[in-house]
Amino acid sequence: MIPLKDCKKGYFYRIQARNFQVGIFDGNTGFIGIREKFEDRYLFTEYHWDTGAPFGTVHPTKELGIYGMDLNDKKKMFEFLKPIQEKINEERQKEYDKWIEGLKKKRKEKIKEQV
Repeated sequence: MIPLKDCKKGYFYRIQARNFQVGIFDGNTGFIGIREKFEDRYLFTEYHWDTGAPFGTVHPTKELGIYGMDLNDKKKMFEFLKPIQEKINEERQKEYDKWIEGLKKKRKEKIKEQV
């Protein structure tokens, strides 16, 4: 995990958090990312783990680069983050599908052994 003191304002990070996997550091304690809730998508802020309970939910794991645009322009920020988050979601879905197929295969093998 990248400590809060080492996070850079305006940079975007791969993160482990409750609601999204990539976020732009706001320069204070928050990471802004796209949250999905009931099929709605909107910008949302979660806070670095170092801020403590109950709001510290973000573990930044990798600096990805500089965002380089106005942090107050939420429309541009959303459009910047959207394809990155979608790519991560696709990768996570592939991993999940692979895991499910592995479980199905193990289950079939176990059934064959019992017969």
